[in-house]
Amino acid sequence: MKTGSVVLAGAGCGGLSLLTEGVRRQLESCDALVYDDLIDRELLDLAPEGCEKIYVGKRCGRHSMKQEEINRLLIEQAQLGRRVVRLKGGDPYVFGRGGEEFLALLEAGISCSCLPGISSAIAAPAAAGIPVTHRNLSRSVTIVTGTTAREGARSGPDLDFETLARLDGTLVILMGMHCLETIAARLMEAGKSPDTPAAVIMEGATPEQRSVRAPLRDLAQRAVEAGLKAPAVIVIGKVAGLKLLAEETAVPKASPLAEEGVFPGGEKGPLAGVRVGVTGSRSFVEHLSARLSEEGARAEDLGFLEIRPLPGQLPDFSGWDWLVFTSPNGVSLFQKAMRKERRDLRCLAGKKIAAIGPGTAAALEEAGLYPDFVPEIHDAAHLGEGLCRRMLERREEGNARGALFLRAAAGSAQLLQAFARCHIPFLDWPLYGTGVDREAVRAAKERMEGRPAPDYLIFGSASGVRAWFDETKGLFPPEGGTPGKEPVYVCMGPACAAQFRALSDRPFLTAERSSADGIVDCLKEEEERRRASEEGRINGRRRLEWRRICRDFGG
Repeated sequence: MKTGSVVLAGAGCGGLSLLTEGVRRQLESCDALVYDDLIDRELLDLAPEGCEKIYVGKRCGRHSMKQEEINRLLIEQAQLGRRVVRLKGGDPYVFGRGGEEFLALLEAGISCSCLPGISSAIAAPAAAGIPVTHRNLSRSVTIVTGTTAREGARSGPDLDFETLARLDGTLVILMGMHCLETIAARLMEAGKSPDTPAAVIMEGATPEQRSVRAPLRDLAQRAVEAGLKAPAVIVIGKVAGLKLLAEETAVPKASPLAEEGVFPGGEKGPLAGVRVGVTGSRSFVEHLSARLSEEGARAEDLGFLEIRPLPGQLPDFSGWDWLVFTSPNGVSLFQKAMRKERRDLRCLAGKKIAAIGPGTAAALEEAGLYPDFVPEIHDAAHLGEGLCRRMLERREEGNARGALFLRAAAGSAQLLQAFARCHIPFLDWPLYGTGVDREAVRAAKERMEGRPAPDYLIFGSASGVRAWFDETKGLFPPEGGTPGKEPVYVCMGPACAAQFRALSDRPFLTAERSSADGIVDCLKEEEERRRASEEGRINGRRRLEWRRICRDFGG
């Protein structure tokens, strides 16, 4: 068998926006993807169908695979004749051990190349408004890692603190959050001024970015008080005193984070400062997150529902007047199946098309197919009832033969029941099933660990509700999370709400429209109600205080 090749690729430190075009092309054509921790799921989804994805993540104190085992794995995958992408966070050669892997591959006779990525050492400070160099403040930048421990009585990072303390430029420390207090103390012992400006940026250049700034002597304590944890970048030097984005990034005063000195990325809009967790499938999370971001909300990916195409060919369309779609996923898989089976749009001539809601209708329109029927209420029951009425009218005209449902295997039975009651022929043809992506569950739980719950948690389908409660046992925050607060649960549509009610006695909201816009409108209304209630409470307290003052002064 012909030996394959390996590309060491830098994933950058965020999502697609910080991914180079060269790395993207490699991801879209690889046979095997070997990836580290902290890789955004958007990047993993670029890999083609059939690509084997292998997780080998390493975090401080927790390794899924030793470095020697990773080296062997890369060699073995290439020897199978595969095109392998070794995806690393940031840049492969900036404390990513990419050099070790490259040498191991060369020694084994494997063709290897490297595509650089944007390092968090530069991008995270920049996203927080800190330039790592500045002509008047810092003409050099030194990047070190805080993960290597020194053996002996004084354990801690294996760094030359005396030399680092004398540097007049910027010091950037990666992977040092677990020993931030020691780092600060050792630098000050070596002569660094306790008043030196410093900062910690957590999850830099992502929607979850938070940061604190403080003099070096207070940095560790302020980071603890703000709840910052790894992954984070530590910046020490005069440039950390610059606040290029201060006015745009400060958390609104109404937020408790403002009192902790936490500065996320700037948001504007009716949902500014609101954190929203989104569950469900990849496509649903991406679509809703984009809409939430447009309104100023900070969307957090908590989805782990996986769409799994079912084997087999599409049925013969000739015996059916209507093609019925109940999700954008169904539309996408229908298109792929049409291309795979080399069927073109001529085979749909004369067919009517129905969509359950605006999201599905939009997916159809992108494919050049414009639906003839979309119910006013976007659920399976109203889709079935409305479509049956239209088909019965056509049956009286003598030209209605039935409907073909192209949807999920576990679709709502209400659609079938409506057609059965009206004695209209139909064929329920499942295109896909849903399952749980175990790696996405692990990543979601890791993101929630030790962090406050989001303000809202969104469910887009009954299957999404079931998956959430099966995998998290319905508890939020999870073990190790910040106690005392649950999100406001929000369901999209009556079927989703009915499933939530069956599994939980927690209160929840239901979006009036089963669409991303319906969810956004629901959140806007709830935020307006909450703010009005808060203003009323504050005004009431002020009135009571005024009465007390008047009473005390005999007014």
